[in-house]
Amino acid sequence: MTWRAFLLGLVLVVALSWVDVAGGMSRGYGWTTEGHFPYGCVFLLVFVTLALNVLIKLVKKTAAFRQAELMLIWCMLIVGATVPTTGLMRFWFPMLAAPPYLAQRHDIVWRDTALDAVSDTLVLSKDPKSVAVKDFFEGGRTEGRVPWRQWLTPISRWALFLAAFYLAVIFLCGILRKQWVDKERLQFPLARVPLDFTEGSGGGGLLPSIFGNRAFVVGLLGALAFRLIRAVPVLFGKASWAVSIPLADILQETPLERLHMVNFTLNWITIGFAYLVPVDVSLSIWFFYLFGRAELLTTAWLGSPLYTGRWSPLIPWQQAGAYVAFTVGALYMCRHHLRDVFRKALGRGAGTDDSEEPISYRVSFWGFLVCAALCLVWFVVYDMRPAAAVVLLLIFLSIQIVHARLVSQSGVPNNWLIWDPADLLYGASGGHIFGSAGPVLAHMQRRMMMHEIRLCPAVIHCLRISKVFKKSRRLLVPALLAALVVALMVSSWTFLDEAYDRGTLNFNIRWAAIKNPLDAYNLAHQKIQRSGSGNFSWSAFGTGVVVTTGIMIMRSRFYWWPIHPIGIMANSGWHPERMWLPFLLGWLIKVCISKFGGGRMLRDGRHFFMGLIMAEASLMGISAMTTMLSGGSIPRF
Repeated sequence: MTWRAFLLGLVLVVALSWVDVAGGMSRGYGWTTEGHFPYGCVFLLVFVTLALNVLIKLVKKTAAFRQAELMLIWCMLIVGATVPTTGLMRFWFPMLAAPPYLAQRHDIVWRDTALDAVSDTLVLSKDPKSVAVKDFFEGGRTEGRVPWRQWLTPISRWALFLAAFYLAVIFLCGILRKQWVDKERLQFPLARVPLDFTEGSGGGGLLPSIFGNRAFVVGLLGALAFRLIRAVPVLFGKASWAVSIPLADILQETPLERLHMVNFTLNWITIGFAYLVPVDVSLSIWFFYLFGRAELLTTAWLGSPLYTGRWSPLIPWQQAGAYVAFTVGALYMCRHHLRDVFRKALGRGAGTDDSEEPISYRVSFWGFLVCAALCLVWFVVYDMRPAAAVVLLLIFLSIQIVHARLVSQSGVPNNWLIWDPADLLYGASGGHIFGSAGPVLAHMQRRMMMHEIRLCPAVIHCLRISKVFKKSRRLLVPALLAALVVALMVSSWTFLDEAYDRGTLNFNIRWAAIKNPLDAYNLAHQKIQRSGSGNFSWSAFGTGVVVTTGIMIMRSRFYWWPIHPIGIMANSGWHPERMWLPFLLGWLIKVCISKFGGGRMLRDGRHFFMGLIMAEASLMGISAMTTMLSGGSIPRF
């Protein structure tokens, strides 16, 4: 960990944040910072490792970047990448500016309820005729510049909550790291790939040591060749060829139509990650997806009120119950570790050694408590009832833990939250837990920062990687905080500058700019008026709790139990609908090799799929970057 690596990491974070907002969101050239294994980050890591580092070695071998330096850059990139698109920026500013803009519509019913309930300091304006609001959505600029004075108040107020919550998440990861990494030995496939790829980067050879592995090279070159073949149609002005699976078309107008399968393109990277994880985990991902589809079909045939179409509340509320049960189970499993952390924080844990932790237990524990308390104070200051604030914050933290565990254990590269914490609280309390401002705050936060849960998975993966930093591992978190702050500043400035120039309605985020805030205020209005329950279902929620608890008990008592509970938390949504088949293929390949190939072939398969993952992700990053830099004249391939 060196100054040059830190500064290069900051420069790359700035570039990635600017390019993805200005090119990806504003002009629709494609995003490179989406998901937990962002293609833009992979491309930049490959560029630094195989291009910049090789040039340095040709000049002076001893000056080459070592693995620890490359991993610092990677960690800063994946944490910085949580900001520009779906992690936050896609939803944040539209949520602050949309209420008065939408209030002009004749069908809006929440002018005197949800819009009045939210504090003036949390939105850009409450005036439907505000020029700053109009120009944000329609472009043209206010007096030739961004009206920063009007934006400063809502941005600063929300930034206080974001800072406290983000720090609480980072400290929480510091508390959980040893349990998940050293004691439970979770796989962390999204960390293993860049670690293995950069091993030996500072050695005598021009390339990292993994390039001496034949299986890796075969996977890398095979994926490159296949990708270039798929890109041939681009030369003739057509879309690149891809392996498409038209399941929705096949099942249309058949008795199985209500399985609500979708047409999708086969994701080769997901197949690779499915191979890298234990077979019980990969089995659970596709098994629970198909089980959930069967549940939808059965409820449709029985005429159950839980069936309302593709987005029936059955699966989301089962997932909500699974989240709660899994969080309780995961915390119970690490109860002894949590006791040690608590004793160390109080100065009584003389037998607990945290010298090798990236964050000391005392700092993690007290930092988490202080930041969580600040979040609660923020809620209460803006008129949320204390009881609602406590429970809502616990649910938010539970969601962070579950998604971090899901990504760490299963290697799922993309996942979104499909149930709403505000609906859970409102439905479970019979509509009594919120006041008037509470539902607005809860729905705004859920739809700003709780779509794709990115920060906690990214940070826990960075802490998993921290072992390569050795004595300087305590500098990792300050570096991550610097990357996070820089990404927030660059993304915010770029978003607003582009918005007041081109208009957010011309961005490639129309759903996030209009429909997302509209849904948030409609749902808040229903809760203020007590005219809806958020479709909450005790039966579905209880089923999720019981099934998840039962599976966790079976796994703890019977070593042969083949199903993992992680799958029930990833069995529905936009991404799981497109990932279940790749997980099925990855699971099938690994099972067949285990049965017929032996240990050596299993190891070769691991390296082969690492090569495939790095090649595919790098080329996707190159494709997106090429399209952005060419102004769209070179299509994606």
